[in-house]
Amino acid sequence: FIEKQDPATYLGLRGHGKVGLKWAGWVSLALVIYFFLQDQFVLQKGVHFNLGWDQWVNIIILVGFIEEVVFRGFILRRLMDQFQFWKANMITALLFLSIHFPIWFDKGLFGSPAILGTFLNIIVISLVFGYIYKKTHSLWSVIITHSIYNLLASIFN
Repeated sequence: FIEKQDPATYLGLRGHGKVGLKWAGWVSLALVIYFFLQDQFVLQKGVHFNLGWDQWVNIIILVGFIEEVVFRGFILRRLMDQFQFWKANMITALLFLSIHFPIWFDKGLFGSPAILGTFLNIIVISLVFGYIYKKTHSLWSVIITHSIYNLLASIFN
């Protein structure tokens, strides 16, 4: 309403489907390879498919959709009107990082030195999501990629 456009079109939920799906497929494949190699050579925890119904619905389906509508569909889109893409993408990535703080506080992760790696991981993946959005003009590509990332993070932990 504020942008005087159809919300689905403004956010990137309409159009560019083929390009978006191609990007989502390739980036998701790269994520699968990354998680597999990380598990094989670094973590060596194995894959655990014992996800509950709530994890499938909340973490994998809803979180990917809701976070991407807010962060790439609206915030990044608005910031790109005022800043160059990489500056807008970095601001969005830092905001995206900040919404994960309450979860990490709740889990007591801020006392661990590994939290710095987690910070870097979230910033990098957010920058990648922003880049995909810029290249495809499709929020669906980012929603799918985000959901695949959350699935992989859940089964490889």
